[in-house]
Amino acid sequence: MSVPASGETGSAMASRSALFRERQRATPKLIGLRLLQIPAVLCVVSIIVFALIEVVPGDPGRNALGQYATAEQVAQWNASHNLDGALIERYIAWTGGLLTGDWGISLVYDEPVLDLVFGRLSNSMMLGLYAFLMLVPIAIGLGVAQARREGSRSDRALTIVLMSLAAVPEFVIGVLMLIVFGLALPILPINSGDALGQGLPAQLRAMTLPAITIALGSLAVFARMTRNAVIETTGSQFYRTAVVKGVDGSALLRRHVARNSMIPVVSLLGIYLGAMLCGSAVVETLFSYPGLGALLVTATQQKDIFVLTAGVMITAVISMLALLATDVVFTMIDPRVRFSGGS
Repeated sequence: MSVPASGETGSAMASRSALFRERQRATPKLIGLRLLQIPAVLCVVSIIVFALIEVVPGDPGRNALGQYATAEQVAQWNASHNLDGALIERYIAWTGGLLTGDWGISLVYDEPVLDLVFGRLSNSMMLGLYAFLMLVPIAIGLGVAQARREGSRSDRALTIVLMSLAAVPEFVIGVLMLIVFGLALPILPINSGDALGQGLPAQLRAMTLPAITIALGSLAVFARMTRNAVIETTGSQFYRTAVVKGVDGSALLRRHVARNSMIPVVSLLGIYLGAMLCGSAVVETLFSYPGLGALLVTATQQKDIFVLTAGVMITAVISMLALLATDVVFTMIDPRVRFSGGS
């Protein structure tokens, strides 16, 4: 016969068990509902992307053939790539190409867009994941340390440092990293693209500076949110009730402080994770890292519409999947969530 945990009644254990079974049944429904919503969102995104590209200055045919091509050659090139005719016809042809995998050839790199975009996406995802793994433990650790010393000198000092860091633009942090590690302390490579394909240790070393730059740009937000969440949790009525009932330290930390404090943090982490995995145009450009963000900057400048449209759509998919993962994790850690009709 099992003995209930300290301060926990049999009815509480039964209630938690029923809630766990309810979530096991309802989570697949939630995932299915979100997966059905993704195509509708992507349809709206595709319309917006196609409309915005239409107003970007420049002629794709002229960019591809050069300034010495005749008007007839430019018109023929545009026609061969379905870039002329009515707007709705071009949108249908473009959408059909995306769905069938015929993403065209890059005007700038003269490579299949499908291979180019996914190759750069893998680089950005590796860099973003590296930065994310740096960010999360440091931000949570700083936030918890501040919460435990609320109002102390160290709390106020860390708040000033983090708020000052949050006020510095990402490109300024990157430039400072280049100056410090390129001139004063040349211990890490500043050209991150040179180490790609040379093995994981060399790649991680080359990605360290851009990953730190990305992580520092979000550190203050997550540390501050963690601090506020922990303070709110430890000051709540249910926390004080658990302490009075004699819940032991590990159970108190796991069931009350950690779970409830992470609810708002996880919501924000999902949004930032999607953004990090899709690449940072500023950081990738500064450190010469061949990621998706830098690719989209070049595609915008040169009006490489095939790369630009494919890259934006892939970014939208990654962001939607990150939000889906956040929804699933959120339902696992928030004891107040109940499923009703897929909500």
